[in-house]
Amino acid sequence: MKKFVRNKEFFLTIITLLIPITLQNLISSSLNMVDNLMIGKLGEDAIAAVGLVNQYFFIFMLCLSGINAGAGIFMSQFWGKKDVSNIRKMLGLDAIISILTALVFSFIAFMFPQSIMRVFTKEAVVIDLGTEYLKIIAITFIFTSMTQALSTTLRCIGMARPPMFASLVGVLINAFLNWVFIFGHFGFDAMGVAGAAIATSIARFIEMVYVVIYAYKADDIIAGKLKEIMSFNSEFIKMYFKTSSSVIINELIWSLGITTYSIIYAKIGINAVASMQIATTINNMFMVLSIGLATAASIIIGNKIGANEEDTALEYATKLGILAPVVGAVAGTALWIASPWVLKNFSISDETLNLTLIVLRIMAVFAPLRFFNVLMIVGVFRGGGDTTYSMLIQLGTVWCFAIPAGFIAAVYFKLPLDKVFFIICLEEVVKVFFEAKRLQSKKWIRNVVEEVDCLYNS
Repeated sequence: MKKFVRNKEFFLTIITLLIPITLQNLISSSLNMVDNLMIGKLGEDAIAAVGLVNQYFFIFMLCLSGINAGAGIFMSQFWGKKDVSNIRKMLGLDAIISILTALVFSFIAFMFPQSIMRVFTKEAVVIDLGTEYLKIIAITFIFTSMTQALSTTLRCIGMARPPMFASLVGVLINAFLNWVFIFGHFGFDAMGVAGAAIATSIARFIEMVYVVIYAYKADDIIAGKLKEIMSFNSEFIKMYFKTSSSVIINELIWSLGITTYSIIYAKIGINAVASMQIATTINNMFMVLSIGLATAASIIIGNKIGANEEDTALEYATKLGILAPVVGAVAGTALWIASPWVLKNFSISDETLNLTLIVLRIMAVFAPLRFFNVLMIVGVFRGGGDTTYSMLIQLGTVWCFAIPAGFIAAVYFKLPLDKVFFIICLEEVVKVFFEAKRLQSKKWIRNVVEEVDCLYNS
């Protein structure tokens, strides 16, 4: 650890980005925790319904993450050479694609909510509750698309605190409105699951407003004229998709994989779905550092490559590759110790509680490997512009190993949830070998900014 501290530039850059990004992820995870704790008072059917709806929203978020991450690769490298004009163009393109994606997801959610729920479960009560929740939150996809596009831009230019504060405002409002609408306070009737959906919708709208106001009132980098922001041409769009399509596909493949895992768990039983929803929510609270570290890594590595400091980018990537599993081990240990205490706050049966505890401890054991894998795929390779290789790793490990193995274990061998989940987690082991080899090869370093310059100068 002393080696990291001695390199002041590396240490300070990481900390400056890591703390606000991690806090934002923690706050966002807290939003899900608040929802689960409050909805948990309504019973396991309500938990399962909201959890399955969140799988649909999760697919959307990862599509959005792919769109934003692709734009972020360019923005980080543009910021490395202080190219504000192209940052604004990329923001405009990012926002347009994000909003169009949100409109598609919103339309499907509002018009076909029952069909979406039937993909995940055949339980009539769960379908009805999920349909009620999904139709209300359909509008929030549009709010979220704008929030994420602006937040990505702010982080890429080193301003990670405003998105963090926006998330904090959203969580506080959501928690308060949950209490008002779910259980009925201040003259409102108790609305149950529908109340949770209304609270979430209002919170996401206010979060969007906060980010928009900050970006255009307090920052002269983003606040360009609409004509400038929309001045990208067809060649600029092609260049974006040349790099970003792999990231978008990568996120889509992974999100569909996670959704398929939910279908596999549903084959075991509703208590398995409830256990995984609770365990995933709790696990995310402890794993936020992995996303924070990876996001910070992608930004600083992109900055260095954009500034033509490739040797420094390689040095940072190597140090982070050592740091990530160490931090993961600490997070995993904390998760192992805290799990029994956290689970006491959920109103679930003893069977579901014990099953959830076992799943959480499996998650804790795999935490160091997961931290390393997230760092490489989301951080180092993506920041370096090496998006296709990351996509192939996800495609291979999720769809060619984890899903077939998990499906066979659950459907044909009728194994319990804990054993099925352990088998699925073995994909983390497989990923490490491919990522370590790629890191050493240096093939992941790709200056996409130079490619843009060559395009416009040719």
